[in-house]
Amino acid sequence: MRAMLAAGCFALLAASPGLAQETYIPRSPDGHADLTAVWSNDGEDVTISQMVHGVLQSEPFDNPIEAKLPLRDPDAVLAWRRQYAVYMSGQPQPEFTLGPDSLPNRDRCLMAANAAAPPMTSQGYNDAYAIVQTPDHVVIGVEMMDEARIIRIVGSAAEAAAAHGPRALQRWTGDSVGWWEGDTLVVETINVNPRQASQSPMPTSPDAKVIERFTRTAGWELTYTAEVTDPALYVRPFTISYTFHRTPRVWEYACHEGNYGMPNILSGVRETERLAK
Repeated sequence: MRAMLAAGCFALLAASPGLAQETYIPRSPDGHADLTAVWSNDGEDVTISQMVHGVLQSEPFDNPIEAKLPLRDPDAVLAWRRQYAVYMSGQPQPEFTLGPDSLPNRDRCLMAANAAAPPMTSQGYNDAYAIVQTPDHVVIGVEMMDEARIIRIVGSAAEAAAAHGPRALQRWTGDSVGWWEGDTLVVETINVNPRQASQSPMPTSPDAKVIERFTRTAGWELTYTAEVTDPALYVRPFTISYTFHRTPRVWEYACHEGNYGMPNILSGVRETERLAK
């Protein structure tokens, strides 16, 4: 009977290549789920969840992200982002245009908000992530600003906590160490550079910890969750989640510090200031 059932299941999959393709999970030589591929989260509906009195509550980002975040002091934490909105509207924002070092990270071609730094969020277009996996490292290549996030792989959560580098080494995407729990890659990140963290859609403090989970659920699908714990800025932990889908290739995003946009922005502001005198 078991042989007949097994033969029937095999025949069903063989007769339905699309079903087999969707449910098959590739594996690396060491037996873990293979995350190696080019993935995209373009247009995904991100869900934010938060623990309230032990009950998990979830709702989609159908309003601005900041309206969903359990911030202690929204006005203080979101001040930079509100200034950025004014700046993006073309109105004067002197604090941003004092010189090259005061411009937003994106205009300096340093980082595209949280394209690479956790919790990773969509930039609205060209959201391609090339993941390369080996037994001891996972690298996430993000085309937006050409960022490569390198994650060391250890054996357990306890080993990860001991494997982080010194607090003084604050990388743009943080200090990330991962481990496997079944078919899920779990990544713990601390020490995100404050210049990146403060300009994120979900700002964090230097004391924040982010736990991400990457689970390949099918041949063309990867689920992603990120739990943010940051008592300095948030009254409780919160979690975001969405789904990556396979995409054929990475499209180039050409940006480099010193591009013509930066001198043009600053020279335009200086000319406006001269004419106002």
